[in-house]
Amino acid sequence: MDGFLPAAPSLVEKGARPVKTPSSDRVSVIIPFHNAIAYLEACLLALVRSDHGNCELILVDDGSTDSSAEIARRHARQFLALPTPHGPAFARNRGSELASGSILFFIDADVFCHPDTIRKLAETFDADPGLAAVIGSYDDTPPAANFLSRYKNLTHHYVHQNASRDASTFWTGCGAIRREVFLKLGGFNESYGKPSIEDIELGYRMRARGYRIALRKDLMVTHAKRWTLRSLLRSDIIDRALPWTILQLRYRTIVNDLNLSWTQRSASLLILLAVLLAAAGFRYPELLAGAGAAILAAVFLNRRQYRFYYEHGGAWFCLRSIAMHWFYYLYSMAAFAAGCVQFLAGRSHARAGSG
Repeated sequence: MDGFLPAAPSLVEKGARPVKTPSSDRVSVIIPFHNAIAYLEACLLALVRSDHGNCELILVDDGSTDSSAEIARRHARQFLALPTPHGPAFARNRGSELASGSILFFIDADVFCHPDTIRKLAETFDADPGLAAVIGSYDDTPPAANFLSRYKNLTHHYVHQNASRDASTFWTGCGAIRREVFLKLGGFNESYGKPSIEDIELGYRMRARGYRIALRKDLMVTHAKRWTLRSLLRSDIIDRALPWTILQLRYRTIVNDLNLSWTQRSASLLILLAVLLAAAGFRYPELLAGAGAAILAAVFLNRRQYRFYYEHGGAWFCLRSIAMHWFYYLYSMAAFAAGCVQFLAGRSHARAGSG
C-alpha cells in the first residue's frame, strides 16, 4: 500500500499543492486530526493491516499543539500541516486536494479500521457504478470501558445497524464518496469551523442533487473515543442537535431514519409526557398512572434497543443506558426547540436586513 510509507516533508512547508490525476481503482484515505496523540498511532497501525492493496494515506494536522504530528510524519507519505486550527471540514478539503484516488475515504483519528473495511467499500462502489457515496457503522466492541463511552458508542452502532440501507445523509466516522461527486459539490462546507455536522450537511446536498448514498451495515470500524458527560452533552447539543435542526428547517425536511425515525420521535414525546405527568402527580396523584403508562409505551417502542443494551452489558448497564436514553430524549427536544427559535430569529433578521 503505497500510502503507508515514511512521510515526505510537510507539503505546507514546501508550499506545494499539486494537481492529481485520479486513479480509477485507488482509495484515498483522508484523516484530519487535532491533538490526537491518544488515538492516532493505533488508528494508523490498524490501516497497515488492511487487506486492500491499492490505497494511499493522507494525513492533515489541523493545527495540533501536541506531538501527534510527529506520529503522522512516521506513517504517511502525504502529510499536510496547517499552522492554525480551521476545523475538520477545512482540513478534509485540503486533504482531498492531494488525493490521487477515485474514491475519497474519510475517517476520524479515533477510529480503527477493520482489515476488510477498505476492501468492502471499494467492492461496494465497483458493484454499483451509480452509487455516489457509502457509509459504514461503528462496531459493537468499543475499547473505552467507562459507562458513557460504552453507552454512546454502542448506541451509535445500534442506530446504524437498524437504519435504512438507502442512507439519508453522509458520515465521516466511516464514509467514502466518489471524487468526482465530491468536487462537483464543492467539498465540505468550511463555515463549520469545528467538529459539527459538516458531514451531514454534505449528505443533504448530495441527496438534494439526486445522488445516492448507501449504508453498508457490515462495513465497520471501531470507535475508540472516551466520552465524558461534558463532552457527550456538548457534542449532542451544541455540535449536533442545534445546527442539525437548523439544517432540517432550511431543507424543509425531517428524515424518517437514524435517531430521527417516527419511532424515536414518538418515544421522546412519551418520555416528555411521562415527566410532565409525574411532576403534576405531586399535586394530582391520579396522574401518576398516566406517567407509568407513557413510560411503558416508550419502553415497548424501544424494546429491541434495550434488549441490545442488556445483551452487551447485563442488567445494570441496561438500566443505566435506559435512563441515559431518556435523558437524551429530553435534552434533544430542548435543543430542537432552541434550534427552531434560532432559525426563525435568523429569518426575521434576514428579512429586516433586506427591508
